[in-house]
Amino acid sequence: MKTEEFVAQVRQSVVEENTGIYRDLFENTTSATDPYWIRALGLYKALDDEQKEVLFEIVRQVTVDSVSNVFAIVDGVTELDGQDGSVRLQCGPDELSGELQDRFLEQFED
Repeated sequence: MKTEEFVAQVRQSVVEENTGIYRDLFENTTSATDPYWIRALGLYKALDDEQKEVLFEIVRQVTVDSVSNVFAIVDGVTELDGQDGSVRLQCGPDELSGELQDRFLEQFED
């Protein structure tokens, strides 16, 4: 698998599908027992339709930023505290590290 295909699939699976999962959970969960979900559903139900859309835009952007930050670590652009050595990502014989973050972020340019 090449870098472009990998980041496209990560975008679809992690960004798009997970945003859809959150939308579905918030729109279709009628009751919860977990304190986090009780509070989250209460907040969601208090929003008007436009505010709900903004919430999902925020969820999507946080996901994009998080994936981008992880790719920066894998690409060697950012190092973790105490990191000793480089981080690499391979898929079979293909080296994916090096341009993951750039290729990923290019998918979101207008």
